Amino acid sequence: MPRLIPVLKMTAFLIMALLLMPISSSAEKKREKSSSVKPVAVLTIDNIDTLNTIISNAGDRLLMFDLYADWCMPCKILSPMLEKIAEKKKDNVTVYKINIDKNPKIAGAFGVTGIPFVVFVKKQQGVYALTGVQTKDTYLRTIDRFAAEESVPDITPDGELVQGVRIIRLTAGSNPGNIYVYRGETVSLVIDKIDFPYAIAIPAFDINRNGEVGKRLEVTFKAKETGVFPVFCNGKCPSGNGSQYGSVVVMQYKSSGKAQFMELTAKEAQQLIAEKKPLILDVRTPNEYYSGHIKGARLIPLQQLDARLSELNNYKEKDVLVYCRSGNRSTVASQILIRNGFKKLHNLRSGIRGWEAAGNKLTTD
Repeated sequence: MPRLIPVLKMTAFLIMALLLMPISSSAEKKREKSSSVKPVAVLTIDNIDTLNTIISNAGDRLLMFDLYADWCMPCKILSPMLEKIAEKKKDNVTVYKINIDKNPKIAGAFGVTGIPFVVFVKKQQGVYALTGVQTKDTYLRTIDRFAAEESVPDITPDGELVQGVRIIRLTAGSNPGNIYVYRGETVSLVIDKIDFPYAIAIPAFDINRNGEVGKRLEVTFKAKETGVFPVFCNGKCPSGNGSQYGSVVVMQYKSSGKAQFMELTAKEAQQLIAEKKPLILDVRTPNEYYSGHIKGARLIPLQQLDARLSELNNYKEKDVLVYCRSGNRSTVASQILIRNGFKKLHNLRSGIRGWEAAGNKLTTD
């Protein structure tokens, strides 16, 4: 026992000494390490409402969305690269990641068919998309290209609008990259005649067409929603068999110059009618019109609008409310009118469907 007392005293002394000592260097290092951990540069989006809010409130800011899955090995390779890019380019772009398994609605909205899928959005428009892991320089160049304030306004749709259809001519022997169109347009992609087996697939528009040797290949679709939708090629393709041939970028229409183009809800359209008595232009088919239309509306089907513009000359400086079934054809009609000198266009964004859903009546008179 006598020998145990010194041991106990020594143990107590050591414990007291430890309590009185400054925090050990290893503990300090742990604390310093935990306090010096940088917040992640790539932010996470976990639902479509958050996504819509971010896009709506971004203003002129360039947004970069990484759509990935936990099981995707290329996604895991890309993730740390994007963290570095987000930190380096924090003054130019905000980077987000979205798990497509947890957010299938978002994946569908972006038209994702392969991951990782990185899409760039500016001023509520999809402006570019990249599928698969690219080099770091590719992402940096894309950010530099679209971060500039003037990058989006300079983007105009490809091809030409002919009788309400946007016709875009392509060469089979080259990659088109991004193909820009406006929401609501009927788009016809015309690929020059080919001398080898060839096929085009655009999953978002249910297109899978085989081309015939010696003949041109033409595919037509309706660009109903904004977004970036990949185009794939099968056969002897410049991008490689089965690889992405390009992307269809569907933009929201915006007028240029002095012309005004405004998207209206049903309630806003009611106010416009009550306060300004605009020309109400129905651009649907006659059958649709006579089955029910807005009171006072004038019928000129979209396919006839170019040929009948002279009937509307008195309204070039006045307010014009244009509508169709869903807001798509009326967007195209507004383009035609603005291109021909009309100054004040108002598009019923949700069309007759939205008008009725808001409790408004139609007439058959």
